[in-house]
Amino acid sequence: MIVAAPAGVAAPRPGVETSKGTLAIILAAEDRPAVSRPTLNRLEMDAWAKGVPLADALRTYAETVVRNNPALVAKLPDGPVSDPDITIDGIRYAELIDLQRVAESKKISFEEAIARYAWTPAINAVAARLRAEYSGDVADIAIVDGGRGVRIGFKNGIPAGVVELARKLPVEVRLFRDRGFSEAELQATLKVARDNVEGQGLAALIVARYDAEHGRVKLAVRPKTALRSDTERANLVSRLRPAPPRNAAIDVVVEVDERLGLAKYDGYLRGGGLLDGDHILCTNGFNLIKASTNEKGTLTARHCADKDQYFLYRNHSNYATDITTVSRWARAVDFDIARFSGGSMTYTRTFYYDLNKPRYVHDVGTSPVIGQPVCKFGRKTGATCDDIVDVNVDITDIIDNGKRYLGNIETDNMADHGDSGGPLYYGNRAWGLTSAGLDPVIGDTTTWFVAADRVNDAGGLGGSWNIWTCTTC
Repeated sequence: MIVAAPAGVAAPRPGVETSKGTLAIILAAEDRPAVSRPTLNRLEMDAWAKGVPLADALRTYAETVVRNNPALVAKLPDGPVSDPDITIDGIRYAELIDLQRVAESKKISFEEAIARYAWTPAINAVAARLRAEYSGDVADIAIVDGGRGVRIGFKNGIPAGVVELARKLPVEVRLFRDRGFSEAELQATLKVARDNVEGQGLAALIVARYDAEHGRVKLAVRPKTALRSDTERANLVSRLRPAPPRNAAIDVVVEVDERLGLAKYDGYLRGGGLLDGDHILCTNGFNLIKASTNEKGTLTARHCADKDQYFLYRNHSNYATDITTVSRWARAVDFDIARFSGGSMTYTRTFYYDLNKPRYVHDVGTSPVIGQPVCKFGRKTGATCDDIVDVNVDITDIIDNGKRYLGNIETDNMADHGDSGGPLYYGNRAWGLTSAGLDPVIGDTTTWFVAADRVNDAGGLGGSWNIWTCTTC
């Protein structure tokens, strides 16, 4: 049955966006021959009668088929596989296994997943013919209504022959005309807009996509540098916005999203997190507290703070991740430590002792001893443990403006660029922050860590600030 649609699309309800174009023809599903699946229907009935899942009945049936027809396995060119390589009612057994997972993810029954999605491989041949024969006019092809229908749109009118081709699909098909654009034009517009953004060198990540139902190209951009005000954000969006596309029926939208590519907001700022600066990548160590005012901050290496005044803080990937901007507030005089504060996340008494694994800080270590085991975490080399080989090591870097790094703990822990500022610990005790090391290329993997108990020294951050510990945890 072909149902002629109204002359135009009904006016949208408030807050509801309608697709571009006009719904011209509806090919009703009942106009097509019913899909015949006699074996699956029988297995469904048998499974119901025996009170077993359909998946179990299918596997038993498939194993029986192979057992009774060993030639099916013998013909496999590269040997047997874990599942029978057969078809049931024209559906590959492998697809039926995947439909079980579809059912689980969509929280529907296996039977319903078969009814709604088993036909879907058939759309690919139809889509390929449409795109080959009407490449300049096809605007939109999509499965809709949870597998129960198909939407096909065209830039102008509906070409002759499309209706008969669409009849090959065993579900309802809705044909739209007068979209005003084609898939090819959307792709070309996307490329121009993406290249414009990429060419400016302001983005760390670009995700470009197009919405073929509404004729929109959308670019989501994570900025390369931290945005510190709404004005900076607005200026960046303005710079990234491309010239209007050649086809006025296509909209181009650019959005700046500092969370792009990261997981959902977690809200907690931990030690051992990732610090991304404009000029250097580092790791933060432990969080700080100023008891008199309850202010919070975080520690990293002073040489990181010398490179960048602002860092984007990020949690590890297995935790719901967000970024926030922390800013440099103080650098120690005699030790390779600096304090950063601010941001929109909640500071905690926890730190990552390994990738995605946080623990609490109970206390701060004092009087380290040679031969004592300690561990470190850094974004580049991860978590490693080794013995203390020396204590109270003073380093003066003559080449780097005579900078002094006093009171260091020396270990054989391996560290590399990016680990700087990360935590040195043992159990729940904070021992220090990664400072520097000798180049492993020359055969020496010595690494120095500024001792944690030097944080509140006069040559450190002063007595007001201390590593924030949880003595009751």
